[in-house]
Amino acid sequence: MKRILILLIICLSPLFAREMGEFVKDIQIKPLQFDVPGITSSTNPSGVEVFSLKNSEFPIVYADILIYHGKKHLGSRPVEIARILEDTWELSGSKTFPKEKFLETLEFYGASFSVSVDYEKTIVSLSYLKKTESIVLPVIQSFFQNPNLDETLLKVTKGKLTEEINRRNDNPSALGSRKAKEALFRGTIAGTSMKKENINAVGLDELLSFQSQILSEPKRRLLITGDFDLKSWDGFFSNLPKTIQPKEEMITPSILSANVTKEGKEIRLVTKDVNQTFISMMGVLPEHNHPDFYAIQVLNYIIGGGGFNSYYMREIRNNRGLAYSAGSNTDFQENYGTIQFYAMTKSESAKDVLSLMQELIQPKLINSLTEDELLRAKNAIINQFVFQFEDDKRTLSSEVRRRDHKMPEGYLQNFRKEIEKVTLADLKRVGKLYFQSDKMITTIVGPKSLMSFWKGSVTLIQPED
Repeated sequence: MKRILILLIICLSPLFAREMGEFVKDIQIKPLQFDVPGITSSTNPSGVEVFSLKNSEFPIVYADILIYHGKKHLGSRPVEIARILEDTWELSGSKTFPKEKFLETLEFYGASFSVSVDYEKTIVSLSYLKKTESIVLPVIQSFFQNPNLDETLLKVTKGKLTEEINRRNDNPSALGSRKAKEALFRGTIAGTSMKKENINAVGLDELLSFQSQILSEPKRRLLITGDFDLKSWDGFFSNLPKTIQPKEEMITPSILSANVTKEGKEIRLVTKDVNQTFISMMGVLPEHNHPDFYAIQVLNYIIGGGGFNSYYMREIRNNRGLAYSAGSNTDFQENYGTIQFYAMTKSESAKDVLSLMQELIQPKLINSLTEDELLRAKNAIINQFVFQFEDDKRTLSSEVRRRDHKMPEGYLQNFRKEIEKVTLADLKRVGKLYFQSDKMITTIVGPKSLMSFWKGSVTLIQPED
């Protein structure tokens, strides 16, 4: 049934992509009806919370091990430690299966394995054939019980990351988004980018210390799908004693808003000799479980998040031909949210595009939105919601994210109803609160000559400032 619904969405998607055209704009497409998959939650003998969705169609098991210790627990230590550990740890294997032997053994049995040290947590992802479970699980278990952080691989990792830094300014949009994030999250780990001098200074002892903290973190979750047998995992995790939660970084909307105020209203021009200028306006949103969440999602879809359905694409790209791409995106976390409006344009069009980007989020436009526009946006969001459940791993991740962000019970089941409740009055309210250009940090990547467009109101920034 799920596949039929997904195919239906795919068939209808061209209509959504072109609904602003005269010949389809009056077509009314009703929201799809579907049931959110049922997720089983349990606790294994080691106290690890397990989220599972059984699917025996193929004899394959997919699993994510979430360890709730990540970059936000670094404290005053260099942010580079997390990334260096991530790359070196995965290649080092375990003392039982050191270095190449670890991944080669898994590959021989058709298993995949990866490690990611993210901001909130460390994630170990794996998959394997069910018939090899008794062989593969002990190999992976050794990675946790007898880690083998290899100093020779540390040098290789440092070289690779140094080269990554050398290349990270090649893409104007990636550069602009990075500099915008650095400004909005200034003073936090989340807003700190890697530096070559810090990479070279990181030693093995620092990595071992952070690795030890991750492995001793008792808060863990197992997300498992496919043709699994949970009994096979009963003895996988060590019984870890509950400890005092380590100090962690806390980011709130007030901290981010203070950074916006500090930056002022000047345009931040990141100088780079390019023909295609990238423009970003980044602002602050409330936390994920805030009552305004649903109205923000709808308004964002109408203004910039809806692709060809949005005002940004229609007015900036289609009607005026001023941009290669234009849009917006939101990011909601447990304690804060962000919104970014962006466009990619010719350097000579930068002034006109920025002016139009600001105009399209002013109360004048938001207050003029119609019930038809609201209905189309709500239907599109509701119909796209089915893709949250296009595979079982993503379904489990959505449920864990709900719990991590303290969203109410039944959030996934009630999402569509909450979107349907959004009114034009709600859009006007959240527009005044969060969709205002004077409450955003404006960052532009382009040639120094762009200063002449905004005389006296531009701060020059080098890519590695």
